[in-house]
Amino acid sequence: MKRKVVKKVLAVSLVSAMTVGLLAACGSDSGSGSSDGGSSDGGSSDNVLKVAAFEGGNGAEIWKQITAAFEEEYDCEVELELSSELDQVLTKNIQNGDVPDVVYYNLGQESGFTETMLKEQAVADISDVFDDELRGKMLDGILDGTDAQPYGDGKIYLAPIFYTPTGFWYNATLVGEGKQYALPTTWDEFFALGEQAKADGRSLFTYPQPGYFDATIYAMLAQAGGLDYYNSALEYDADTWTSEEGTKVLETISELVSNYLFADTVSNANTDGGFKINQQAVIDGDALFMPNGNWVIGEMANSTPSDYEWGMMGVPKWSADETQAVYTFTEQMWIPADAPNIDLAKEFIKFMYSDTVVDLCLANKTTNAETGEESDAPIVVPVKGAADKLPEGVTKDSYAASTADDVVAVTGTWATTAPIEGLNMKDAVYKPIDSISTGDMSVEEWQEQLVGVWEQCAGALE
Repeated sequence: MKRKVVKKVLAVSLVSAMTVGLLAACGSDSGSGSSDGGSSDGGSSDNVLKVAAFEGGNGAEIWKQITAAFEEEYDCEVELELSSELDQVLTKNIQNGDVPDVVYYNLGQESGFTETMLKEQAVADISDVFDDELRGKMLDGILDGTDAQPYGDGKIYLAPIFYTPTGFWYNATLVGEGKQYALPTTWDEFFALGEQAKADGRSLFTYPQPGYFDATIYAMLAQAGGLDYYNSALEYDADTWTSEEGTKVLETISELVSNYLFADTVSNANTDGGFKINQQAVIDGDALFMPNGNWVIGEMANSTPSDYEWGMMGVPKWSADETQAVYTFTEQMWIPADAPNIDLAKEFIKFMYSDTVVDLCLANKTTNAETGEESDAPIVVPVKGAADKLPEGVTKDSYAASTADDVVAVTGTWATTAPIEGLNMKDAVYKPIDSISTGDMSVEEWQEQLVGVWEQCAGALE
């Protein structure tokens, strides 16, 4: 089909942000679960799709390519809005009555924008997008977690469009078979390696920021108690943190950050841009391991020596015969409940799983803003066989490790609740790790705080 000339709306500058609560209040009068074809509010045409996408580590070019391919396939027009501060842009736009049709903005961002939209029931039910044919194409279990079904009601509101296995990324120049340090499997082996590293003037561990412990804690909960325990924890079971399993998770993290942490971790983690300094500590051999995902390869490409080797392993197990759990991070796309063109937005989400988009994402490249240097930055769509097309190397190995026969891949996030004034989940769950490492908080105080948070959240579950 002949491609139409389309105006691409690129967000260059932002006005002062209104509060997220103000945005949510303007989000939807009809509530989530709307599956209507959209209205004509604002004079929107059925043939025009407004796509709002977060411009992050994947770069901007991939979204231009995807939307151009969609235009060609569906003979429609796409208005693409890209911003690295999309929450602020959408706050302003929606307040002014300019609601996008589809949004790419993940759970877990500092703004809590997507979580707030969910809490205010301003996100549309998109369960019908995932018919039997599409479900059969996708990775097993990828739609079952709370990052797709945030209310735990069996309905899908968030489409997991990209996925990344997470774990402990390490300096494979120093750690691994035939290297200076043997790769550990259990926590006992991990801490023994920490003592060996200390003797050599190195630290076992660092973390970019405490929020990077999200995937680690999810994996540890699943390994400690199995999937039933894990799923109950996501929905704020009262015994989550006082149980033997939960206590073991907290005490192990406390031992790790109290005794084996790179000395400058906390100060760097709380300095603008300091997370990269902690990541560089692994590259430089000052620390051996850190929690991360494969995005770190591109993120640190400019300061990584050509002979450096990355490696990734799952979070250590407490016993060798324990099932390995690998947490799979997903990136989400969703439709505002008041989107003017919901039908076409659903077609766009379906298109995100097409062979066309799979191949575009695998071939993705990013350009360093400082040097102008272009580098490979493959993105993997969660459909069967996509990761198999990756070039040989650590990125492909990390995906293969998450789907091995002896590994359980877990997804999901803390379940969505009604708004709770003053509660920031990231700060409540992960920020205390800074204080644990410095000795300003005990593991018992952290545990007590988490019990209180879980009680609040359980009472606000919808």
